[in-house]
Amino acid sequence: MTIITKEQKALTLVNVFTVAPERQEELLNFLIRNTDEFISKCPGFISASFHKGIDGKSVVVYAQYENMDAFQNMIKTEGGQKMVEEGSKIATSAQRSLCIVYDTRDAQSNL
Repeated sequence: MTIITKEQKALTLVNVFTVAPERQEELLNFLIRNTDEFISKCPGFISASFHKGIDGKSVVVYAQYENMDAFQNMIKTEGGQKMVEEGSKIATSAQRSLCIVYDTRDAQSNL
């Protein structure tokens, strides 16, 4: 389950893909399938959320790992390398950002 709190101390991957509108769902399905079949089984994986841009040209993945080592170990595997290689054939670009949660707000925080 995706939990977003600064207390969690998880590593967050925010990956923003640009894709041709006719390939948006193909990319989403590819990413979801790879997460189900491979990434979810990697040690240290916590969760992933997949976002479909209403512009038809973007896909955003928000994923959480226990720490940087868990992410790096996943990406170095044969499955991780294959995922990056095949995904780059569908997306026209990808911008990866590795983050930690600094702070959060919700409707009640402002009361």
